[in-house]
Amino acid sequence: MRLFQISIVLAVLGSFTGSPAIGGDFLSSASGARSIATGGVYIPTSENVLEAFAINPAGLALLGRPTVELSVAGLFARGRFTNAQHANGTLSASGAIPYAAFGMPLGNSRFSLGVAAVPQLLSAAKWRYTDPPGGVNSVSYGEIDHNSEILAMRFTVGAGWSVSPKLQVGATVGAVYNSNILQTAYVFQSNPALAGLKTLLDLRVEGIGWNGSAGAIYRLSRRLSFGAAYQSRTSIVTRGEATGNAGLQFARIGLGSARPDFRYDARVDDTLPASAVVHAVWQASWRTRILGQADWVNWKQAFTELPVLLTNGNNSDINGVLGTNVIRDSVPLKWRNQVILRGGIERSWLENAVLRAGYARSNAFVPDATLSPLTAAITQDRLSAGAGVRRGRCRFDLAYTLDPTTRRSVQDSALKSGEYANSRIHVGIQGLVLTTSIGL
Repeated sequence: MRLFQISIVLAVLGSFTGSPAIGGDFLSSASGARSIATGGVYIPTSENVLEAFAINPAGLALLGRPTVELSVAGLFARGRFTNAQHANGTLSASGAIPYAAFGMPLGNSRFSLGVAAVPQLLSAAKWRYTDPPGGVNSVSYGEIDHNSEILAMRFTVGAGWSVSPKLQVGATVGAVYNSNILQTAYVFQSNPALAGLKTLLDLRVEGIGWNGSAGAIYRLSRRLSFGAAYQSRTSIVTRGEATGNAGLQFARIGLGSARPDFRYDARVDDTLPASAVVHAVWQASWRTRILGQADWVNWKQAFTELPVLLTNGNNSDINGVLGTNVIRDSVPLKWRNQVILRGGIERSWLENAVLRAGYARSNAFVPDATLSPLTAAITQDRLSAGAGVRRGRCRFDLAYTLDPTTRRSVQDSALKSGEYANSRIHVGIQGLVLTTSIGL
């Protein structure tokens, strides 16, 4: 049921995969407003704690004093879904999330430590459209809400080591709490006895997984520095319950007298992909930085398919027909690997202020064949801008992002019953992030 895992409105934060996700940035890592405003490029400085945890943990070794960073990010998304029968699908979503990090050098040593609580992935979408005819014998549950929520919150610790004035390294390890909600009309995909049947479904699961990251930063000269980082994949077993009602589908296949409602214990094996990043900063002048970065996300290995296990079913009629109270299903995904190219500029203005701008471009990594409104991670371009101001030991940064409306069409769908064939999806997203950095 990655149909709930990959909700159309991708997280509330940042800029593509190296930072919190809006649009093409499905995998979120909770950067601060400074990085987000410059297209998602990491800027190694002595006070960027959030971005060290989000992009390259070697940045922890650059901390000049104990620093706290607090961020709040908001998302505003709109979309439209049409198919051969209906043109009434609408997406309306908005929300906000706080997150924070703390880091400090260890005395006069060359080591630093930090902790953070940041969203690695956050999504909340509310689509309303007429359920396309599908299932067996063209079942439609009419105009209904299709809701999807996913939260992957990372609680992490990290350390940095300044090997020399030119070289810094760092690493993090974190526990990822994952909760998911799906409320939609669901078509079983691979179960031999149920494939193609459609039911109303309310699925709620949660679980914990672990991951880690490591990185390095090298200063080639006074004006030019490079960095690279890698984050491991995260395997999460989520558990909860699945309830629903298949009465309309039962009636269409001659089982109208069967009990329609059901409840199961649910298990969904979820995987967040490994990712890698390389970045560069050129101090073009004392007032201007030119920034560049490339991200790679291994969706191909993580999102091939999603196995789902339902056990301890309470509906004796369904159990009798199947000969078991267990249902196994697997949803095809077949996502491709993602590559994101980013560029940005930061320019000092007045005595204590800076202006920033950036752009990021991602390839289309979700194939048309498995695309639906709840899996429409389709935006590919990101425009961003922002500003920052310093007051004593405090810094305040604001970033605005715009993912222009992206349009995708599906001709032949690989999902069972073909209900999303000959459909079109439009999505546009705006985001706003405020970060406060306090030197202690």
